[in-house]
Amino acid sequence: MCVGGKGPSEALVRDITRDFDSFDIFVDHFSTLATTLFGSGYVWLCEDKLGKLHLMTTVNQDTPLSQGLYPILVVDLWEHSYYLQHQNKRADYISAWWNVVCWAEVDHLRTFWSAYYREHIEL
Repeated sequence: MCVGGKGPSEALVRDITRDFDSFDIFVDHFSTLATTLFGSGYVWLCEDKLGKLHLMTTVNQDTPLSQGLYPILVVDLWEHSYYLQHQNKRADYISAWWNVVCWAEVDHLRTFWSAYYREHIEL
């Protein structure tokens, strides 16, 4: 997470638009998943081996890797991540969270995973 970072790269916006129709629709869908997830868990933006982007939720220690997806962005929805500042107002936490997403790291993870699964074709 970083404060005051730049927005998503053109390539990421292009791919998000391809897979979710627009960046705003993606943000709305991600935020809805985060605010409606019952209990604790995570919302992930993942990429598959073909470069298609997916949203998914998990609980406990589950990870997108077990589904053959590569995580590039995640929001932690366990109470410890937001309760002190936002109490039980998860929607406020999600809204504030978008202001500290480090999009450069999302691009870095996309590059990392694409190199990783090119090297490990058995995955």
